[in-house]
Amino acid sequence: MLEIDNCAYLNNIKDVNPLIKLGITFIGVIASMLTQNANIHILIMLFMTSLILFIARVDMKLYIKCLKIPIIFLIIGIGLNLINISFENKDYIFNVNILGLYIGTTEFAVKSSVNILLRAMSCIISIYFLILTTPFNQLIIVLKKLHIPHTLIELMILIYRFIFIFIEEAEEIYKSQQLKFGYTNLRTSYNSMSLLIKTLFFRMMRRYEDMSISLDIKLYDGKFHV
Repeated sequence: MLEIDNCAYLNNIKDVNPLIKLGITFIGVIASMLTQNANIHILIMLFMTSLILFIARVDMKLYIKCLKIPIIFLIIGIGLNLINISFENKDYIFNVNILGLYIGTTEFAVKSSVNILLRAMSCIISIYFLILTTPFNQLIIVLKKLHIPHTLIELMILIYRFIFIFIEEAEEIYKSQQLKFGYTNLRTSYNSMSLLIKTLFFRMMRRYEDMSISLDIKLYDGKFHV
């Protein structure tokens, strides 16, 4: 199982009503999106982090690991937002003149970037509260109670299942290639990666066929009963 999925099934509040956890997440996300007050964003982040670490008892290393990927993308986006290019030297806090173009950052860019960062982080942490504390089968039950179309729920279940199949097959192929010294240098790494992608495609198709046969045997009627 993925670490995140494993955490969702083993945390201290896994048995709490999922509607309550969904409501807390919804309030956190909406509050983050509607307000531009930095203090409120910080309070939301602290509150959600406290729930995740001290109430749900989620491992701090896993929590930090989960935040690393969105933080990297946020830093890249904010870095681009800070850069302003103009023919006039106005309102710049810092700038460099290159061939008559002023490249730098302004006070407005700094303020908007900080607001974007805090808003995005408070939304992400609010969503992580739901992801890290609510098992997937509980989310399906909530979606059914909210009368989400069965087709959409079915797609979510199938995608969720195939994520695990994909990771499992990829790990098996990668470990096998490593044992055969398939990643000793750049050339062998390229060859191994291309073989991994090719083999993974055929294995995924075979697993899909096996799953289709299994569902047919069980008289699958288009609905997953959770």
